[in-house]
Amino acid sequence: MGHSRYGYMPDTAPWREVIALIADGSAVAKIADATLDAAQRGLKLAYDDPGLGYAAYLLSKVVLAARESNFQAALSTAGISVSANPGLLDVVGGFSQAMDQHLRRTGARTDIGEMAQLAAVESLTSLVGERSTSLFGTTAAEVKSGVRELSTMNGFGTLAHDFFARVTERFLTYHLSRELSCHVGPNERFKSVSEHTGFLGELRNHCRQAALIVQKFAAGWYSKAKFEDGISQRKAQNFANYALKKLRDEMRVRRERGVD
Repeated sequence: MGHSRYGYMPDTAPWREVIALIADGSAVAKIADATLDAAQRGLKLAYDDPGLGYAAYLLSKVVLAARESNFQAALSTAGISVSANPGLLDVVGGFSQAMDQHLRRTGARTDIGEMAQLAAVESLTSLVGERSTSLFGTTAAEVKSGVRELSTMNGFGTLAHDFFARVTERFLTYHLSRELSCHVGPNERFKSVSEHTGFLGELRNHCRQAALIVQKFAAGWYSKAKFEDGISQRKAQNFANYALKKLRDEMRVRRERGVD
């Protein structure tokens, strides 16, 4: 993944502020917002990133496919190849392959796009999994039913919330991961590895709380776009761009309010 190639933080004033906030034991909200400020170049690239937009587009197509009588055929129409009676791994595997093929064909693969692809796969795996697993295993019919639950207005809002929370968390850890490991030790911000792990858990929760701002917006957008003239790639790209902007603004508000 991208952060393995990133190296240490640049020696600039914004990044020095991030490092100081980490060392001083500042709240997660302050560190997260300062990181987004310091990573402005990367954040600007995220807006209109084709991978992010296509992930949002493909997620909408997956859930809409579950409303059709032939789930496999509907997924195939969206460019997602699965077996005749797809299980959860078939669906997420087909989704990931469709993303790979699209980004390879368009030459649009970026670190942001990779984050979006992984976040989307994780969201589908988690949300569909918890809606389709039974004591007797998971059947193809149960998987379709689980996906269909996410095809409602509120269901898509839940999916979008989970997706953008994961994208944001990945973006932040992409920039923070190496620096955070430098602050583990007896005289450092994190006295132990468990404290470091605890901070990452707080960061994950912060992203999930901030991403709630996207949930209602996503539900309304999905309902409107679906019943007007359908969800196109361009519509999905515009949706992803605006959702990202709303989330960025919410991060700033949470820092100003001192929300942890």
